[in-house]
Amino acid sequence: MPISLIGTVHADCGRANVAELKAILDRLSPDVIFAEIPAANLANYLDGSHGNLESAAVLHYRKRCPVNVVPVDLNKPSDEFFRNSEEMFNRVEKTSACYRRLMDQHSLDTRNHGFPYLNSDRCAQAWADIYNEVLETIEWIGDIRLRQFYAHWSDTNSCRESGMLESINTYCVYHELSHGVLLVGAAHRKAMVEKAWEQRSTGPPGVSWDLESSWD
Repeated sequence: MPISLIGTVHADCGRANVAELKAILDRLSPDVIFAEIPAANLANYLDGSHGNLESAAVLHYRKRCPVNVVPVDLNKPSDEFFRNSEEMFNRVEKTSACYRRLMDQHSLDTRNHGFPYLNSDRCAQAWADIYNEVLETIEWIGDIRLRQFYAHWSDTNSCRESGMLESINTYCVYHELSHGVLLVGAAHRKAMVEKAWEQRSTGPPGVSWDLESSWD
C-alpha cells in the first residue's frame, strides 16, 4: 500500500490554499488520511473548528468521500516549550538579516508556487538553510539559554517525526487500505522522508512511501 507524503502549510498562503489541497486529495483518492495532530485534537479537526488549512481541505474532501482520519502526532508540548521557542526565533530574526531573507524567499515561493514548491527539493533545501542559519546565529549570539532552547526544540521535533511514523506503521499493521496520505508541515518533510527511508526494511510489509507524486 502506498502512502503519499504531502508537505503543507497550516494557513492559506497564495497558491497554497484549501482548494489546491482539496484538489490534490481528490486526485490521490486516499482511503485514510494521517493528520499531524494529537488524538485530543481529532474532533475539532473533523468538524472544521480546528482552524487550519489541512483540516478545512479534509472537511471538504470527506463530504464526498468519508474516509478515516488518523491523528499521528504526539501530545502537544508544554506552554513553556512554545514560549522558549518563540523567544529563540525572535532573537534569531532580530539578529540575522540572512535568516530574514531566507524566510521572506520561502514565503514568496509558497505564495507563488504553492504545493509543487512545498513538495520540492528546493523547499527541502530552503528549510535546511533556514535551520542552519538559526543554529549558526544562536552560536554567534553565545547565549547558553538559546542553545538549550534550540536543543530542546530540535529534539522535540525529531521525536514528533519518529512518533508519527511509528503511529502510521502501527495503524497499517492492523488495517487494510489501498492508499494513505500523510499531511505534514513542509518544514518536517525532509526529515520525514529521511526517517521513512531509514525504516524501509523494518516497516510493515506491503507499505511503501510515495514521495514522487505529481504536483502539477
